[in-house]
Amino acid sequence: MRICQVMAGDEEGGLETHFVDLANGLASLGDDVVVIAHERYRGRFATDVEFHDLDLTKSRRNPFLRRHLRRLIDSVEPDVVHAHAGKAATLVATVDPSCRTVGTVHGLKKDLSAYRRFDAVIGVSRGVVEGLDHPAKAVVYNGVHPWPRATTGTALRALFGIPPETTVTLAAGRLVRVKGYDRLIGLWDHGSGHLLIAGDGPEREHLESLAAGKPVTLAGFRPDVRSLMGGADLMVFASEREGLSYSLAEALLARLPVVSTPVAGAEELLPASHLAEISELGKPIARCLKNPDAARARMKETFDWAEGALTVDRMVRSTRAVYAAGPQDA
Repeated sequence: MRICQVMAGDEEGGLETHFVDLANGLASLGDDVVVIAHERYRGRFATDVEFHDLDLTKSRRNPFLRRHLRRLIDSVEPDVVHAHAGKAATLVATVDPSCRTVGTVHGLKKDLSAYRRFDAVIGVSRGVVEGLDHPAKAVVYNGVHPWPRATTGTALRALFGIPPETTVTLAAGRLVRVKGYDRLIGLWDHGSGHLLIAGDGPEREHLESLAAGKPVTLAGFRPDVRSLMGGADLMVFASEREGLSYSLAEALLARLPVVSTPVAGAEELLPASHLAEISELGKPIARCLKNPDAARARMKETFDWAEGALTVDRMVRSTRAVYAAGPQDA
């Protein structure tokens, strides 16, 4: 199968990770994979992936951009064109390739109208496609690579100067308003143990001012965040909205208990007792930290499921099945 993958972004996050892992995974299965994306991602693909740079960060209404995209798609003669996230989906739907089209919804969006023009639609969680009326939609959860060597609890506390007997709750992701870090820090006090936030972004200065005098550490961007999960007692998400957080998938594979606001992905995977609106999030956090063994026991079924479901291989094979499948209700 000759598959053309299209992404319009130029940032760093779950979308970009998914896009690269999927393209490389399909190529490893023997498919002929073509990628259309920003030049900055060129070096991340396997040598047998055909890369075409196209800056799709310009306006989706730009007629020259649309024309260039259509000509590029036509020139590679794909069997399937797969667009990732809203902007790429709008552009691909507009140029209307003369082959099978698939679009993936990566986040919670109000306007999903562009996806109705695709032959099939994939959601990274049930929540992101719940409002889409489409005869051929499926859910394919994000997959992550095998678990790396874990940092011990002792090493984690020593690394960040946290007292040895203090519980550590980890949060990870870009420091942007939608992640709710300001309200999470607001509810934190010395009775909650230590909050360790791994990530960077435009909200950092504001969050540092909120964290002053609190048992909260803003660790900045940490490439070893998955390893750090091995030494933490709990993972927390305070987001206003999500698709399916990669950090959530990684925490489940690390068998690290998770508490979250009821956003897409978390709402369908976590026990009900581990979900709460941000104003009430302190209650499940306190409950889990008071008895970590009980928290792990409540999540054992989810941890076991994640080992088979949230892998890159499963994500790749499930996506490939959608390319050739008929309608699949999410």
